[in-house]
Amino acid sequence: MWDAIIAGAGPAGSVAAHVLARNGCRVLLADGVPHKKFKAGEALPGAALRILRELQLPLSNERGLHTQIGGNLSSWGSEELIAADFLHDPDGPGWRLDRLQFDADLRTAALRSGAIFKEVRVLDACRDGKAWSIKFDNDETATARWIVDASGRSAVLSRKLGATWKRDTQLTALYTVGKAGDDIRLNRTIVEAVPEGWWYAALLPSGAAIAGFHTLQERAASLAACPTAWRQALNETRHVAGAFPNLIFDSSLRALDASGGRLLPFGEDGWIACGDAALSFDPIASQGIFSALYSGMMAGKTIHASLTGDTKALDLYTSRLEEVRRIYSLRCLSMYRAEKRWPGSRFWRQVQGVSLLDS
Repeated sequence: MWDAIIAGAGPAGSVAAHVLARNGCRVLLADGVPHKKFKAGEALPGAALRILRELQLPLSNERGLHTQIGGNLSSWGSEELIAADFLHDPDGPGWRLDRLQFDADLRTAALRSGAIFKEVRVLDACRDGKAWSIKFDNDETATARWIVDASGRSAVLSRKLGATWKRDTQLTALYTVGKAGDDIRLNRTIVEAVPEGWWYAALLPSGAAIAGFHTLQERAASLAACPTAWRQALNETRHVAGAFPNLIFDSSLRALDASGGRLLPFGEDGWIACGDAALSFDPIASQGIFSALYSGMMAGKTIHASLTGDTKALDLYTSRLEEVRRIYSLRCLSMYRAEKRWPGSRFWRQVQGVSLLDS
């Protein structure tokens, strides 16, 4: 019997597996790990390095696959582009990641600590006394004392166990990756607010450029149906288009759910959720990977403590995630309300007026 089976081998799942395996637990990390050319969510804040150091998971950049982020350039609440420098941040600069490699390195670290990885997906789980019976998509089964849902925003396993998902404003990100000119050497992130949403653009470590538009679901659907309209909207930006002139897109337009949200509850006796399966974040908060690492670490510690007899560990985990959610909600609402240029815009009315705060 496994001490824990973890569904999902992204940052949260791999970190949870690493923590548990280092503490001598028998851990199975299960994920189909689809092969992709690119994965969105590539910005790692400097504060996340504290977690990596605590877990002896330093950000390895010996191969030069990741690049430092010098800061942000943002047109938010003003027509002007305002610079924010990360050099004076006490945690140091952030990193622009090769996400596929970053995720793979975390999985490798978990395996080196003693976790076992299987390229299978968890289909279902049912409780049998004090153990879980797990069914995989290859028709195999296994038993475990604990199960971890690290399946991402779908929280598919938690929902099957009766948990519910609460979503904030239905925000969609439409993004694509393209070729930037060889003369562009931008090590900052550009954020630009417009009447129907906001743009994000940056250079990836590969030298390619990523551009994404964050807007309400209905507007995203109309743009997704007509990619030339998305490109026209990009060309009409004041700052993003100027920073990336003659950008040639070599990938199709992709739509991602960018809504903030939370799971209710975060876990119960014998199961726990972490990463985006527990809490998801509006990208404007720049909090996604950091919180995935943090909740994965805390989930691993919580299960280990519970296995050794600590009956309050899960309550402590829940209270910590509640506090993360509270601080994020206040911060996100404050950021959106700082933009006052389009009081009649449906997008801005909605993101500024919806209550992100839980009772």
